[in-house]
Amino acid sequence: MYYVNKFVGWVTSPLGVAFIGLGVGWALHRRGGRLACIGKWLAGFAVALLWLLSCNVTTRFVGVGLERGWERKGVMHGSIEGLPDVESIVLLGGGVASHEECHAPDLGPGADRVWQAARLYNAMKSRVPGLKVYCTGGGCEYATIPLLTELGVPREAIWFSEDPRNTEEEAKLIKSVICGGQEMNAQAMKDADITADGQKTKVLLVTSAWHMSRAKMLFDRAGFEVVPAPTDFEMSCSAERPLDFGDFIPAADPLLRNSCAVKEWVGRFGYWVLRR
Repeated sequence: MYYVNKFVGWVTSPLGVAFIGLGVGWALHRRGGRLACIGKWLAGFAVALLWLLSCNVTTRFVGVGLERGWERKGVMHGSIEGLPDVESIVLLGGGVASHEECHAPDLGPGADRVWQAARLYNAMKSRVPGLKVYCTGGGCEYATIPLLTELGVPREAIWFSEDPRNTEEEAKLIKSVICGGQEMNAQAMKDADITADGQKTKVLLVTSAWHMSRAKMLFDRAGFEVVPAPTDFEMSCSAERPLDFGDFIPAADPLLRNSCAVKEWVGRFGYWVLRR
């Protein structure tokens, strides 16, 4: 299923649509006749769509909506004010990486997630004995953990794994660890949704605001009571300033942001349809 998700994600991504559109358009053009005209229009549509999804102005339409539900008027982005005390903070990967040979850390736009997790830990450590941070994703050992410790989180309070390949696998693995550390099949996961005291396991979930809705849905389905602690409001931040001419010029950064936004919308729709 992981590879199916990856393939569908690429096919529906801006680059995937553009490459497929150009390829099919070229093939139809080669056939000649009416098909040649259809091929030209298809190729033109692919180029126009790629142009549009490479512009900063498009983020206002495809990206900002992903974050709107997590914004609180009058409170700074990523605020930890009002969040409850819990025993587990879950930090999803995706914001950092490390060079495979020299292990040099590389902090991407989503590194805000690590900062947010550290802030939460430092705010609650005196009130919650045994507070633990569970982190996942590539770069944990040589980027996430050193950064967390530099920000005041003791190494013994951090559990990590670089094995999960997507958010669904992260939710299932962390559920199995918190519930006893054993591997769990689908039925065991369903049976473990409720803990011994009759309550779902409550966690503070830290991830980028644009990813939070899908992440919360998957962690809810894994049997957690999720308290969202979003950060990295990069879609909203890119749309806060007034429009100017440069917002209509294609660039790499908007293409990356808009590709992430399209992936989130497609992923949310796909998981909603499958309901699993």
